[in-house]
Amino acid sequence: MAVRVKELPIRPAVENQTNLGSWALLTTQSHILRSQCKCNGNVQCNHCLYSHTLKIPDLPEMTFDRNTLTLTHTKSGCKIYLNTLDALKLVDDKQDLIKVSYSEEWLAKRQDSSHIKNTPKPFDWTFSTAYSGTLVDSSSHKISVNATTEEPDREKLMRRDKILYHTEFVMFEDELADNGSSKLIVKCRVMPTFVLILMRHYLRVDKVMIRVQETRIYCEDNWDYFLRDVTLREASFNELNHLQTSVLYDEWGINEHLRVLKRDLDKVCIENC
Repeated sequence: MAVRVKELPIRPAVENQTNLGSWALLTTQSHILRSQCKCNGNVQCNHCLYSHTLKIPDLPEMTFDRNTLTLTHTKSGCKIYLNTLDALKLVDDKQDLIKVSYSEEWLAKRQDSSHIKNTPKPFDWTFSTAYSGTLVDSSSHKISVNATTEEPDREKLMRRDKILYHTEFVMFEDELADNGSSKLIVKCRVMPTFVLILMRHYLRVDKVMIRVQETRIYCEDNWDYFLRDVTLREASFNELNHLQTSVLYDEWGINEHLRVLKRDLDKVCIENC
């Protein structure tokens, strides 16, 4: 006799909203994406949304579909929205960008994945994404993005002011069939005079390379714009072979040993339509 496994109810995501001057920061956090369809009548479940929207044949082992962050300019309604679905849309669905033997081993171990499509095809199995947030206009205002030399106020960043709110969560994570790690995380803190957000994609393919893309978003309470700093770092294992193992596998400490490949510093402004 088959044993029926009782499905746990889908609990609502935990929400937190913090207001600071002209800005409102909203975070939502919940469990990983369900592995099976849970559509209810005409309401599409997130499992089906991801399956129908994304072209990649599989998802990361842990995909947190309801872990999100939204920073909204309250006077205009314009916002930047960090979410897992949009991040995964930027994963290359046509070619394996890192040509190493691990990709075949990874695919062989994932044939039984509930997310994998009927016909596996080459794609970026490391889930590398250049995602730096989704910009959303309002009905009355639009967002413009321009390169800038303006930097966050370092004095404010270094001050030990009271933290009004802080959190950290994972958007997706995959161990690449025990051949490394691909992880997208978000950290944020709200201080008395500013908001600082970090979104970080860490990729390590063992014996091959380490790559880190960090997106920092900074705005002050009375601004009608924010600064977005996107920095890409990378190094091969050959370049890092002088490091001790503890340093090599330190996800945060490795930054100082990677080459900066690219940095884009933008001023994201809000304008009338």
